[in-house]
Amino acid sequence: MKHTLAIALVCLGTIPAIAAEPESPDRIDPLFDCSIPETFASRLAGLFWDQKESEESRLVLRLTGGELVETRKLTMCGEPLTVEFISGQMHTREELEKLHSNNLEWFRGKFPGLQGTYADERTGEIVLEIYTAEAGGVDVEALRRESESRLGAPLRVAMTMAKLVPAILNPVPAME
Repeated sequence: MKHTLAIALVCLGTIPAIAAEPESPDRIDPLFDCSIPETFASRLAGLFWDQKESEESRLVLRLTGGELVETRKLTMCGEPLTVEFISGQMHTREELEKLHSNNLEWFRGKFPGLQGTYADERTGEIVLEIYTAEAGGVDVEALRRESESRLGAPLRVAMTMAKLVPAILNPVPAME
């Protein structure tokens, strides 16, 4: 977890390099390539931290364009870190977010039971969460295909049995 924060802060350029004693486990290796975000900013389709149990942590950058970028092996805080690049994505994350936000009203009008939406940086999809009970009788798959055609972007529909409702924040009455 400490690596995630360190990477995020360094990559986003929000702080100068973290200073610490040379052998401190919190030290960011000065060899870390801080040019990674700047170099790929115009092609960035997604950026996420991927950590699986019993595997080395990795930072994944999804990129538009066909130019392949070699995986980089770095050391952060004395631990190995792999930076993996996945080229060939359809849209930058800004483009995907714009497609998502520009079509929210259209989604609301087309998909009965729509409860939530977001642009997924890990997959490059626009995700719609739909309450199953309110979508009864609607061909959701046909709507998904129509939406993908309209947007020019992949769309994932997640059906849910749980209805989202506003939270009621009433104080619990005192026990007498």
